[in-house]
This record gives sequence, structure tokens and C-alpha cells, in this order.
Amino acid sequence: MQMKISEIKINPGRRDTQQRNVEELARSIAAVGLMNPITVTQDNTLIAGLHRLEAVKLLGWTEIECAISEADGLQAELAEIDENFVRAGLSHRELGDLLLRRKELYEAIHPETRQGQRNGKTAKNANFSLLETKSFAQDTAEKLGVSKRTVEQLVQTAANLTPEAKKTIRDAGDKITKGAALKISRLPPDQQEEAAAVLTVAPPTPKAAGDDGRRSGVERV
Repeated sequence: MQMKISEIKINPGRRDTQQRNVEELARSIAAVGLMNPITVTQDNTLIAGLHRLEAVKLLGWTEIECAISEADGLQAELAEIDENFVRAGLSHRELGDLLLRRKELYEAIHPETRQGQRNGKTAKNANFSLLETKSFAQDTAEKLGVSKRTVEQLVQTAANLTPEAKKTIRDAGDKITKGAALKISRLPPDQQEEAAAVLTVAPPTPKAAGDDGRRSGVERV
């Protein structure tokens, strides 16, 4: 159905769009039209298609084709997070925070999958067998195309890092790797920010041969 763009609601805290991607998408839509509608809930809250929405705004559209989802509440937020998985440019810290929230939502919707339950296995009793829902880690790993261990480590990192350490890691860009962030998250909270700050300092550039007045490996005579 067609919907007025002014009537579409966007949840606060949603990840910002990338302007370059919006402009490229706008050029594509101007040339061939909107190939896939955006997805909204029954109360007009956006689930999927923020870049498409911003692109048509850039083109001056006042209406856009929408698919109405029956999902609401936790299901709608879960669908919105899953939509963000396909976005390019997510850092390991951003992905970890998304996965941490996805775990909260997934286990609220499927409480039988929480730790200690029979995650993703067949529960048996005297009368029947019940195939339970996949665990959060298994479901997420399949969606992302990664291992369960990768999902678990990203969630562990996001859950254990202090806000101050997260900020330092975010500001460091590529200087702090996913593995280093995991190690920092396992430190006591009062040591995390300092450890992250140490890794943001670039090591000194090695001197080139001859910079100290000698040729490398050759003593003065």
C-alpha cells in the first residue's frame, strides 16, 4: 500500500544512515524506481528500509510503498535488529551491542531457550517429543553466517565492557581488534578503560637503518 512519508514513525536510537549510501540509492531509485517496499508495523513504525525511506525523501517523494507487518512489540524490534545485520560498516562493537539486545528480545519471546533450558534440543516425556526452538546463539549464527562461538564472544564482550571502555574502543576505530576487546571485557571493570586507552596509542615507528649514525647490524670501526 502507499503511505504518506510524514506518517511513518522511526524508533529513537536507531542507527544513523550513511549519507553516501542514501545518495547512491536515490540515484538508483530515480532511474529504475523503488524495487522493494519498506516494512512498517500496523501503527506505522518502520521495521525495515530506513535507507530507502531517506533516499525517496531526498528525491522529494511524499508517499512510499509499504508492506504492513503483523509483528509488534518485541517481535517488531527483533525484526528491526535483523534488518540492521545486512548493513555495511558495522564495527565489532556496534554488532556486539546489537546482538546483546537481540539476545534479550529473543529470549523474552522464547524463554525456553534461556541458559539452563534444553536449547534447541528435543524434550521428551512419557507421551510425546517436543522440538524446542533453536537457541539464541544458533539462530543468530545461522542468520549471520558465522559460528556460534563468534556470536557468544561478541555478546560476552558487549555485556561485560563498561560504558567508559566502550567509548574508548569506539573512538579508537580499527586500533582495537575484536579479540583485544574480548580480552579487555574480561578484566575487572576498574581496569578496562585504562587497558583500552593503552591500545589506542600507536607504537613508535622503528628507526630506519642508519638513522642513529650507524649502518644496521654493522658496528663502527
